[in-house]
Amino acid sequence: MTGEPGRVSARSFVEKTNSGRLRDPARQKKPNVAEQMEMHAVMILVVVLPALMAATFLLLVRHWRRRQMLRDELSPISRQHIDLYQGVQLSESAVESAKSRFRDLLERGEVEAVESSLRAGMLYVVQVRALAELGTDDAGRILERQLQRRLTTDAIEQAWYWIDLANGLRSLNRAQSLPPLLRCAESAGELPLGHFFAAETICFLGFAGYLRQADTPLGRAALRVLHRALEGLRFGVQPTLMAEARAGEMVETLWDHRDKHVDPLVVRVFVEALRVLRRAPHAEAVLAGEASEQEAFGWQMSRLAALESVLTEYLVDAAAALVARLRRASAGEQRDLLLALIDLRAETAPAVLPLLAQPRFAHAELALESLVWSSDALVGPALREMAFRCVPVLRRSQRRRSALPPLRPSAPPDFPYCALLRALRGSSEPATEDFLLLAARDWDPTHRVAAVSSLGWWEPRQRALVRLTLQDARRDPNPDVRHAARAALARLGERQSLQWFRQTLTSEDPQRIHEAIQAIAVEGLTLLWPDLDRLADAEDADVSQHAREALERLSEEMDFGRRR
Repeated sequence: MTGEPGRVSARSFVEKTNSGRLRDPARQKKPNVAEQMEMHAVMILVVVLPALMAATFLLLVRHWRRRQMLRDELSPISRQHIDLYQGVQLSESAVESAKSRFRDLLERGEVEAVESSLRAGMLYVVQVRALAELGTDDAGRILERQLQRRLTTDAIEQAWYWIDLANGLRSLNRAQSLPPLLRCAESAGELPLGHFFAAETICFLGFAGYLRQADTPLGRAALRVLHRALEGLRFGVQPTLMAEARAGEMVETLWDHRDKHVDPLVVRVFVEALRVLRRAPHAEAVLAGEASEQEAFGWQMSRLAALESVLTEYLVDAAAALVARLRRASAGEQRDLLLALIDLRAETAPAVLPLLAQPRFAHAELALESLVWSSDALVGPALREMAFRCVPVLRRSQRRRSALPPLRPSAPPDFPYCALLRALRGSSEPATEDFLLLAARDWDPTHRVAAVSSLGWWEPRQRALVRLTLQDARRDPNPDVRHAARAALARLGERQSLQWFRQTLTSEDPQRIHEAIQAIAVEGLTLLWPDLDRLADAEDADVSQHAREALERLSEEMDFGRRR
């Protein structure tokens, strides 16, 4: 009996039951060894697979970020220009070939053809040099128009192209190119290599004339460019700039034509000029082999030395005037005022704390940075209250620590939490110490770095707990946190951390030596002063110069500490 389609016959049901397909669970046989092993394997796979997937994802993220870091390393354009700054000459045949081709095109009036041939790449500096050597008005106008072009999305490469153009226009001595150069320099001022672009710009013969027009847009731009160029002497710009640009005479001109009210941009120039003066002996040592350049540099330094006492007195009085203007200034003026006050390391708390209480204050990070050097007792409580109001500090410290920062900021976007943590470096209250210890356990490594880096600047109230926290941070999964913890322990005099920096200073790898010197200067590791002092006389000129600059920075920190 077959039965109707779609129905199961009694016989087939019995056969399936006897074959074990529909066996009663209570009557099932116990699984054999092979089945047990298979079941265990499935269970292990179910448990382990998510962990394996998470580990694989973490490795992929790390690999991607490593690829990004490698991509951000020196490009062929950067390596080419570094070689040029170190004295390597461009190929004369390549320059002559480009010059001959451009001359033929310009003689036929094909200016657009010349401009279209100027493209990003290794030949760009050759083509700019060729146009500069041609020296015609058409060549100058072509180079000037290039300042308005964005040749690449890479900020560093674009900065090199702008430096090439500034150098080419300066060799042409085109005074009419100064306005576009000033506008370009101001927009590129905070970008990488802005110091070198500014150095080229102030060497134009007509640049000093704009310093007498401080109330005009171009005059304001000239002040920013001059400050950036003087600052560059601490960041790799050669000291021959002072002689070539007659920077000492420029500062003298600025002093003679200063306005009655205190200008924050003028203040920043004067602060940087005094820094240059303090570093003059180091610069003269760099120029020891060039008698004429050393003499010209010394002459400019003598102009600054004659102004040192009046500049110092002026800056002491300027701080109070700038603080008084801060609260009633416009947003644009507030930025310049805050930058000048940061340079002066003035007491800004009475004006800055009310500004930080305003919702969405435009320059909150700069305002917080100015509080790093404050001695006002209200700073610590006010900043802690802001943090607890905007960030769940305790809840964040209870989560598992992440090795990598999140792709998006984990703190509220309108609240500069990291800047606040760094600003607490100057507050030595017990409550501030407790707050930083709590923030040092944040799950986000970005905030752990900021909190840990603010420890060790004063003698801890809970020394054992602070050291225990820093020892734990030294084993953190994030390398930046480990570095910040090592520096904080070195500030507290821990021998192991101090020895780590000493060993790095004696490394055979010059890059590691430079990184250690920079870390000692930034982290204020004054206990390593003797080690830096020995490197100041190193045979490697770059290492020697870097060590001397680090010593000057440590000296400025100690001078400020004594004034407080």
